[in-house]
Amino acid sequence: KVLFIIHDLYQDDNRFPLGPAYLAAVLYSRGAQVEAYSMDIFHYTNEQLAKHLDNNEYDLIGLGFMAARFTETVIDLCQAVKAHKKNAWFVLGGQGPSPIPEYILRTTGADMVAVGEAENTIVDLLACKINNGDLAQVKGIAYLAQGEFHYTGQNKFVVKLDEIPFPLWEIFPLKEYAASNKLFNQSPGEKSLMMINGRGCINRCNFCYRLEKGIRFRSIGKIIEEMKILQDRYGVNCYFFEDELFVFSKKRLLEFEQALTDAALKIKFSCN
Repeated sequence: KVLFIIHDLYQDDNRFPLGPAYLAAVLYSRGAQVEAYSMDIFHYTNEQLAKHLDNNEYDLIGLGFMAARFTETVIDLCQAVKAHKKNAWFVLGGQGPSPIPEYILRTTGADMVAVGEAENTIVDLLACKINNGDLAQVKGIAYLAQGEFHYTGQNKFVVKLDEIPFPLWEIFPLKEYAASNKLFNQSPGEKSLMMINGRGCINRCNFCYRLEKGIRFRSIGKIIEEMKILQDRYGVNCYFFEDELFVFSKKRLLEFEQALTDAALKIKFSCN
């Protein structure tokens, strides 16, 4: 049983947490029970979270964050989880912890950091937890043992992105996410959500930290299929592509445009 905590941003326009939603989908496809605790949408307090943890049992508790929210939000939140997690492993991940796992572990008291892309890592980690395995054999994590820092090395990343299930939307308050976020040129009453077209980047900007080389794409057919589901199920018609480099190929962009026309999808989208 796994819980993903989405920490509060203290604002009303909240982006859908794609990272945890993909990890949740992978775990669910392997038979795990997965829940989300959306502190961002409902502005739950740390005290409410502590009560929720007291009333439930989990094997893993996951929290992802960016470095900008660390001092004002994450440190106190981690202390609350640490005090009420019982036998669960508390795992941090995302853009904030991945470059500086030792500092994050020593500052938060979390059990481990999932470094980089974590679809494979989270599955291996849950198997290790429920089978009383050896943490040193789980690739892609950092942890402390007797005060000593350990990093197990990079896990294999997903080469074929189409193999990852669609985000596990149903465990999140998706109607609230779709209504709260606003994109450029979005009209009142329209609903928007985040998506990805691919992962990675071909550039080497000196301000950017990355773990993987190259760029990987989903098939355009999968993107269209996802849009149809979101439109039919949740009324979403505006999308923001979270890719670092969406406009990589003019040919692919034109193919995407043609696929939208063929599918008769009337949408608006923005991208990085």
